[in-house]
Amino acid sequence: MYTFSEPHSIPTEVIIRIYGELPLPDALQLAATCCRLRQVLIDNTPTIYKNLRRNVPCERYARVLLADQGGSPPHSSSVTIGDLLRLRRNSRIVEKAIEVFDRDITPNIRIPLTSIDDKFYGGKPRPLHLTPTERHRFSRSYYQVWDLLLLDQPSRHQRYRTMLLKHLYMMYEMVDLDQPIGDDSEYFPADEKRCALAEEVSDYLRFLYPDIHGVDYIDFSGQSVSMRTQGHAAIWDHCQPDLKKIVCYQWRDPEKKQVKEEEVWENTTDEE
Repeated sequence: MYTFSEPHSIPTEVIIRIYGELPLPDALQLAATCCRLRQVLIDNTPTIYKNLRRNVPCERYARVLLADQGGSPPHSSSVTIGDLLRLRRNSRIVEKAIEVFDRDITPNIRIPLTSIDDKFYGGKPRPLHLTPTERHRFSRSYYQVWDLLLLDQPSRHQRYRTMLLKHLYMMYEMVDLDQPIGDDSEYFPADEKRCALAEEVSDYLRFLYPDIHGVDYIDFSGQSVSMRTQGHAAIWDHCQPDLKKIVCYQWRDPEKKQVKEEEVWENTTDEE
C-alpha cells in the first residue's frame, strides 16, 4: 500500500500544488490522513493559502470576520492552521444558514410576471434555491452582520463608513434574518444586540442616503405579502435593477451634482 512517507513519495512541491487546488474542507481533510501531509500543510500554510483562498467562498469578508475573532489580519499572508480551521467552521455556519433559507424562504417566492423569469432565469421558473450570485450576496451580508455583532459601537460606526450603500441595504435585510446569526447560534432574531444593530443600521442609512443624494431615504423591502419573501428583496437577482435605481438615485436632476456610480454601487459581479 502506497504512503506519502515512503522514501520515493510525492515531492513536497507537488503536494503544495495539490493543496492549492482543493476547497478548504477537502484540504483540511487531506491533511488529516497522514503525518507527512499534515506537516506539509503546517510548514507551508501561507504559500498554500495564496492559491487555496480562491476556493474560499466570500473570502474577503470571511477574512475580516476571522480577524475580528482574533485571527490573522485580513491582508496578512501569515495564515495559520488555526485560521484555516476557524475559516472552515465559519463557512459551515454560513452554509447551514443558506440551507435553512433555501428550505423556508427561497422555494416560496412568487414571481408575478413571466417576463421576469425570461430575463433573469433563462425563461425557466425561478430556481427553488439561491442562484450563485444570490448565494454570494447572502454569504457576504451574513459575514458582515456577524462581524458587526462582535464589535463595539465606535468600531461599528467606523466599519459603516467603509461600506458601499448597496451593501448597507443588503446588510440591513440580513439583520432581520429569521435565524440565529453567528457561532454557537449566539445571536437570535430577538436578541437585544441584534435589535440594537438593526436600529443602528437603519439610523445610519437614513443619515447617509440624504447626505449622498440630497433627498430623503428611500426604503427597499420585500414585505409584500404576494412575494412571500419574509422581508427579503435586495438579495434576489430579479430585484437588482430596482435596487440599483434606488441606491444610485437614478431620478436625479441632471443639472445637480452627479454621484459616481462606483461610490455607491460596485460595478462588479456579485460573485467577486
